[in-house]
Amino acid sequence: MKKFYKYFIILIIILNSWNLFAQSNTHFRLVELTNLAGTYNNHNNKIKVDGEEYFYFNFTYPTEEFLIKIYPAQKYSDKEFVFYSSADYEFTDSVYYIQDHYETKIKFKNIIDNPKLSFKYSISEQNSKSNVFEIILLPVAVMDCGFVKTPEELFTGEEFLVEIYSSLPENIVINLSWNKEFPVHYRMIKSKTDEIIINFLATQPGQYSIPIYLELKKPMMDENGNLIYKYGPLKLDINVKTSRLAFLSTDIKEISIDEKNRSEGVEIQIDYNRNLQLQKTYRIENSEAPGGVLIAELFTKSRLANNKVLAVVRTYNYHNQTDGLMYIKDGDEPKFITNFSIIPLTKIQSVRIMRDGSNWLNSTSLYPGEEVLIRFEGQSLLRSKISVEDLQIIKSDTLLSSNEVIEFRALVPFDIKKRNLNVLVNNQPTGLMFHIVEYERIRAFDYITIDYGAGPKELLSYTGPAFTPKTIKDIVISFDVNKIDSNNELYGNQYLDIEVKITGSRGEVLEVLNLNSVLVSPGSLSPRYQFYNRKNSNTVILLNQYLNRKTFDLDSWVRIQITFKPSKATSLSRSDIKTVDIIVQKSARFDIDVSFPAGLITKKIGDPGYGDLGGISLAMIAQFSFYQKEKINRFRPYKIGAGFIAINALNFADNNALRDMGVVIIGSLYPTTKESKMTFPLYLGGGYLLSSDKWFVLLGPGIRVRL
Repeated sequence: MKKFYKYFIILIIILNSWNLFAQSNTHFRLVELTNLAGTYNNHNNKIKVDGEEYFYFNFTYPTEEFLIKIYPAQKYSDKEFVFYSSADYEFTDSVYYIQDHYETKIKFKNIIDNPKLSFKYSISEQNSKSNVFEIILLPVAVMDCGFVKTPEELFTGEEFLVEIYSSLPENIVINLSWNKEFPVHYRMIKSKTDEIIINFLATQPGQYSIPIYLELKKPMMDENGNLIYKYGPLKLDINVKTSRLAFLSTDIKEISIDEKNRSEGVEIQIDYNRNLQLQKTYRIENSEAPGGVLIAELFTKSRLANNKVLAVVRTYNYHNQTDGLMYIKDGDEPKFITNFSIIPLTKIQSVRIMRDGSNWLNSTSLYPGEEVLIRFEGQSLLRSKISVEDLQIIKSDTLLSSNEVIEFRALVPFDIKKRNLNVLVNNQPTGLMFHIVEYERIRAFDYITIDYGAGPKELLSYTGPAFTPKTIKDIVISFDVNKIDSNNELYGNQYLDIEVKITGSRGEVLEVLNLNSVLVSPGSLSPRYQFYNRKNSNTVILLNQYLNRKTFDLDSWVRIQITFKPSKATSLSRSDIKTVDIIVQKSARFDIDVSFPAGLITKKIGDPGYGDLGGISLAMIAQFSFYQKEKINRFRPYKIGAGFIAINALNFADNNALRDMGVVIIGSLYPTTKESKMTFPLYLGGGYLLSSDKWFVLLGPGIRVRL
């Protein structure tokens, strides 16, 4: 039973996973891509690679443009699809909804060099979070290749170059290593004008048919629908003949030209031949006929035990093995042939870097923790080992590796110690350097807290005015410096402008304080802590140290507005600015009112009846007004106070029996729409009449004048 239950749970998990996967692929009933080669859709052009399903399409150009049509599924026909640009492609037309489908044009930025292409979209659904989905794409190359021209015969030791024609040369992987499977060795190189060339070297005489396979970056598809990553074979039929002159091979295949090599020469080992004389100087020229260009001189020193001859070569002119054989001459008479390269000394002429998503920059500034593509341009770059101190080389890009250009991807360690990194050639400094600079990126204000007496509170958590009924002893701005940097992401020194504006209860400006370029440096938990310039860095700011009007002297309903913004922001958005309002709130106010109640109904305690209706009275009341909670300087509609009232005070008739003076406790209801000097309240209270010597209660309207 337990075993059955276990399998049942596994089945449920598998079904749920399948449903989730299916959901992301059933938003549409058809997706079409159309280019000059044809039309492709996600139903007829599906293929599985390593268990993952792809929508494949043919392409003939790296930045090809496609018309894309997306037909939503029936259940999603009333939903709005949102399509996103990405690093893979860009929209070259607006998105239109035509009858039952979306239609637009996209242009791929570089189909070949993107490891994984996908088309991203989202769906707006009511009461649900908008998730981003993707259609995984697999580009399939349509291309043809062939030799431009091949020789029919050559001699042993001779090299020759064959240009490769291709309709899509960007898709061919350049393999610089020699293939020595056949007696005619070969490798791929790229010319200065970016043609792809096969470099052949004949080592043994004979008739050969050499099959050449070209490795591809993006696959092609064979007749059976299988993906293939090789093009070929291209066959080279060649007859290699034995030269009439003996070929002498050297142990060193590349020699650089410099002043030392011209004067002192370079020791090499060359094949022994019985006709090669010792202690003799030979000329090395580029042609068999007399009067050839002098390439080098060869001085034979002594014979070695390994059937080689120790010799010294002094170089005078450049020569590449691909240029053909060189002739070893005694005077003008050729005696032997050989072949090796005499190349310029490795020299780096320029350095450029590229960060992900940006263009090439003529810069040597690097940031800790970042990954960059570095390009060196110069001469004879492939002949030497080029490196940069303390950088981690992630991957070399062989597509652009040549004697003129070398590119590689490098990672700058987070904890790199040096400020200047030497560029090395064969482990020797070149004088070129990369410079490590610290980040000064703008970070969200999640590391700032404010305490005005109610305890510290994160700046970003303020969503409205903060009311405080207490006296503000000080406002403390604190910076959690250990939040700025982490082990995975660096922001560096933060520079803030802080503006403090204090306004009174009527909106009048009392004081404005500007603290500009406030420096906050990352804390000791940052991997770059010891490298930051922390001079004048702040961890706490007490505003009363800078304010003329101290916070503890402020009256009620004074507003303290504190605005934070980055000092070095080039273009500020709402997310770059944060403002906090702190308002000194009071629960009640004490004042003295003079009012003229009219038509008061006064009822003396103990007298019969409902009381007397008086004329205009005069009241002077010391009373408390109460503020509405979380509203700025707005009163509640009632007041409570105590004072004196002269009943019927403005009736001067001699027989006025209602005139009297009383001590009263009174409550009143007031309109709260405006602050005005004259209002018409409603009174309710009671007290003691001094002339009548009686207790009484009163009720009625009045005219209130506020002094």
